[in-house]
Amino acid sequence: MSTDESTSYLNVGTELVRRDAAERLTGHATYTEDIRVPDMLFGVLVQSPVAAGLIRGVKVDKAVALEGVVKVLTADDVTDRRYGNYVKDQPIFARDQVRFVGEPIAMVAATSLAIARRAADLVEVDIETSTPVVDLQEALTSTEVQVHDRNTNVIEDVNISRGDVDAIFEAAHAVVHTEVESHRVHQAYLEPRAVTAIPAPGGFSLIMSTQQPFGVRAQLAELFDIPTGSIEVRVPAVGGGFGGKLHLLLAPQTAAMTLATGRPVQLVCSRADDMVTGNPRENSIIRMSSAVDESGRILARRCDVLLDAGAYAMDTPILTSMAAFYATGPYRIDALDLRGRAVYTNTCPTGSFRGPTGPQMVYAAEAQMEDIAERLGLDPAEVRRRNFIGEGDRGPAGELITVRGTTDECMQIVESRLQRWRQAEIAPGDRRRRGYGLACAWWSTLGTPSAATVELHEDGTATLSSGGTEIGTGAISTALPTMVAEELGLRPERVILKAGSTRDSPYDSGSRGSRTMFATGNATVLAARAVAGQIRNEASRLLGVHPDDVVLRDGRVEVEGAPEKRMTIAEVSASAHMHSGPVVATGRYRAELAPVEGSDLQGARFHRLGEPTFHCHGVEIALDEETGRIDVLNFIAVHDVGTIVNPVGARGQVEGGVVQGIGYALTENLKTNDVGVIINGNFHDYRLPTIADVPSNIETVFIETNSSRTGPFGAKGLGEPPVILPAAAIGSALRDVLGSQPYHLPLDADRVVLTMPEHGANPSSEPATDSLTPRMQTPC
Repeated sequence: MSTDESTSYLNVGTELVRRDAAERLTGHATYTEDIRVPDMLFGVLVQSPVAAGLIRGVKVDKAVALEGVVKVLTADDVTDRRYGNYVKDQPIFARDQVRFVGEPIAMVAATSLAIARRAADLVEVDIETSTPVVDLQEALTSTEVQVHDRNTNVIEDVNISRGDVDAIFEAAHAVVHTEVESHRVHQAYLEPRAVTAIPAPGGFSLIMSTQQPFGVRAQLAELFDIPTGSIEVRVPAVGGGFGGKLHLLLAPQTAAMTLATGRPVQLVCSRADDMVTGNPRENSIIRMSSAVDESGRILARRCDVLLDAGAYAMDTPILTSMAAFYATGPYRIDALDLRGRAVYTNTCPTGSFRGPTGPQMVYAAEAQMEDIAERLGLDPAEVRRRNFIGEGDRGPAGELITVRGTTDECMQIVESRLQRWRQAEIAPGDRRRRGYGLACAWWSTLGTPSAATVELHEDGTATLSSGGTEIGTGAISTALPTMVAEELGLRPERVILKAGSTRDSPYDSGSRGSRTMFATGNATVLAARAVAGQIRNEASRLLGVHPDDVVLRDGRVEVEGAPEKRMTIAEVSASAHMHSGPVVATGRYRAELAPVEGSDLQGARFHRLGEPTFHCHGVEIALDEETGRIDVLNFIAVHDVGTIVNPVGARGQVEGGVVQGIGYALTENLKTNDVGVIINGNFHDYRLPTIADVPSNIETVFIETNSSRTGPFGAKGLGEPPVILPAAAIGSALRDVLGSQPYHLPLDADRVVLTMPEHGANPSSEPATDSLTPRMQTPC
């Protein structure tokens, strides 16, 4: 699919202005909450005030009696089928027991939002409260408190193994242990979750803010036993997602109310509800050990990862596999024993967040490299360099690496920048200590299925139909039409985009997993090339030349070497319509998976990584030793991305990801108390990074000399990697200042102060055990 590195493009690689920029900036974009439908009802959920308990009764009489209330639904009024992305464990409404604060118990629909809210307050719920289990390690070992009716709270157990790890550990020059605990963070999209359901013959139509409309449709069809074709999901403007809108969200409750009333229903989260029930990035515990030789070469690695699923499985079954896969980092390790487990707790269910499990796994893997270097008295960058994975090596699943590894190239650029920053003068009076750090990582490009249709009209314009969802990256709104224009020799504005509807567009797996540009882009290019082929065939008939001699350029069809032989693309398209039929084609794409051998995968939800990409970030920080405050002064992000389709969009992805990663590292922390209540569920107490927290200089460097062999025009996935490295780079910089780094995220001021030498030993010196055992929970 990719083209030669020396190819020059008319549209691809130029600075493109996002097509939807003006309407978003001027406030003219229509979001789900803006939509009003005739005869529409407004919904409000009645939610559990406690994290665990038995439901003894739900009384709705007072709510039903309120004027303007049309319907109140409870579990008795809906199907008892359950739903979930991987494990079907979640009811539409809690039936016999509640499992987390905020779990839906009932729903009120009324003629106004104010009435619905008053009615929801009138619903009486009798709950016999029980003791919740909210600590991850306690939930792992508890035999008394079970979130679900099972003999364990462990819902997923994955193991990846290769080689004789025990023997290698026994004979190794050294064994180095690292343990990292991470926290929960919310996706913090500006548009809260929202759904509008509209009845339709035999089913319903949903207008909702989602990243995965086809996935929503499939799950709802199964949940309500309705044919897939009788459900439509339409996506208007999306005000951010970052993985938090990949699930059914509020769709089951809203659809159930529409089916019950026969009227349109809208359900919109408040900011507080969204923060409390919005499927944040999971907290985790990672224990990692490596056997190394005298030179720092990693001979074998063990890793045990615990992910907190919350009350329902959501995405954690597949995230458990991802965490295990990424335990190696971008390093060749021939012997592995990698285990991942997802555990139920009585807390808000966790889900996907941009680069799922990436920030904590990169932090652990890179802290391990720093620990190895410290133990052996070696330079950390050199230890990394001696272990980088490359072409011909095998990844954790035994997948053959068929691309050139460029992590060393990325790191060299970062090292040179760190050296320059070290030599810069510090302003007089600035007593803060400077630290310089870096982190390396690799990531996988998800190649799940996509389709796209391109039609060339008689006037020489084209329509691209894509099931992909534009979530703010510009990949759907801008990059895909540009790809079509490139293939057809048109200007991008001559390509009309139809997207965001399961009824009007072909299937797409969703905007996630760094896949949109790669997988949806490949499907788009395949369709456009097929259309170009139809035009070349028609032009060859009209001009009496071979199709291979026909060139599509600047809205014309030309013959190479014969400039007098040319027609407009509109003329050729109009002729083709009458001679051979409409000029239209659909492209289908699913990535081919690399061959695997040598590893044993038990319980894994996927069995190999997609095409890998390689990355390195570097940072200069200033540490105030009195307060523990960290200021990020300079940041460099180097990414091997192949061909850049839209430089503006690519830079935006990196800069935004870096800021998210800094927030994850330093300020953001969704805190849950010991009875399962989120105590900072608002944008005031939940500390998102502001302009005062991010560096004025975020330098982005793209390595474009290593084009993808399968990506469109040689492009690779870029959406997720920028967010997974900043925390690890900042941790490395802290070690540069203090001689050690925190092993419990986030790196807030209190934790940094406790890491200073006068406050105790480096936790990495404590040996990891074979199984995780309960211990006191670290206070927030």
